[in-house]
Amino acid sequence: MKKLLSRAWAEIHLDRLKNNLDELKRINDNSQTEIMCVVKADAYGHGDKHIAPFLESQGIKYFAVSNIIEAQTLRKCGIKSDILILGHTPPDYAGELAKYDIIQAIVGEEYAAKLSEEAKKCGCIVRTHAAVDTGMGRIGVSADDAQACANALARMYRLEGIALEGMFTHFAVADSTDDHNIAYTESQKSKFFSAYDCLWEMGITLKHRHCLNSAGGVLHYDSRSTLVRYGILLYGLMPDNSLDLPVSLMPVMDLKAAVSYVKTLDKGDFVGYGRTYCADRKITAATIPIGYADGYARALSNNGYVLINGCKAPIIGRVCMDQIVVDTSGIPDVCEGTVVTLIGKDGNEAITADMLAQLYGTIGYEVVCGISKRVPRIYYGADGVIIPE
Repeated sequence: MKKLLSRAWAEIHLDRLKNNLDELKRINDNSQTEIMCVVKADAYGHGDKHIAPFLESQGIKYFAVSNIIEAQTLRKCGIKSDILILGHTPPDYAGELAKYDIIQAIVGEEYAAKLSEEAKKCGCIVRTHAAVDTGMGRIGVSADDAQACANALARMYRLEGIALEGMFTHFAVADSTDDHNIAYTESQKSKFFSAYDCLWEMGITLKHRHCLNSAGGVLHYDSRSTLVRYGILLYGLMPDNSLDLPVSLMPVMDLKAAVSYVKTLDKGDFVGYGRTYCADRKITAATIPIGYADGYARALSNNGYVLINGCKAPIIGRVCMDQIVVDTSGIPDVCEGTVVTLIGKDGNEAITADMLAQLYGTIGYEVVCGISKRVPRIYYGADGVIIPE
């Protein structure tokens, strides 16, 4: 344990994850809509090999990932639930998709035809959901003409080698409370369900039709959506930090490090590359062994602070690849080995990934996804600490 925690580490709190899941279940307490947990990008940097099994133990039956490697990882760590790949998989992987019982997103008719041909060559059936473009502009069959969209889905439905089980779309601005954006989201919903209604009138019924992302599930819930795809909210972060949502969420990840060195800087002393910080008085400073190679952004240079012994310690100088320096003047009992909180709570103070994101103009998603693999994850659950092998 001491060796593992001697530099920098991320703490993942499964009890907080359970709190967030319970909160999301509470606001969508409707038997017609089930939760699909989005665990792409290594569960947003939290570690899919631990997060997904825990969520499955809480009754989750549906997961979404970005690619086939992520899907295979879930299967190999014992996940039995349905797994939907939201992104692209080359059609010649049809056999692998069938082998691992993975649902593949179909991005269009041409792709569907190629996947069908490869599946027939393998003698297998690939489960699929068709992407419908209602205004996101990335992938999917256009739903601007509902009947034309339904006709395209019907042609996919009849292809050999693939089983079309569902259709989905993605909202572009569901996390906005601007009137124009609310209207846009409602327009996306209308296009999506109009296309489904046309398909139903053609005698084709799909098991799943889903349009709700994290913000959509909370702010634009619609019982016609059989699934709600919860991603960032699961991890206790916001799609938009300005939103006031009717849920009490807790950040699942804390980021911590240990002081490696403490020294005194005299007035006029410089810190870091480029000499961007010059002490204007005699100060005490601490070096912390974490940097942009760990996912702690260089944009935080001379910007923001960390928490030490319940106090704010401003970052001075540039964030380096492996180290930062902070001003610890007036903070008691700082020495080598003192724990530093970069994301999380310490006493009455707190730093969230969303707060860091605001400091350098990004979103909380990027902050947690960016915590690199060289930062070990320590998992806290009801039974104590779990250390990944």
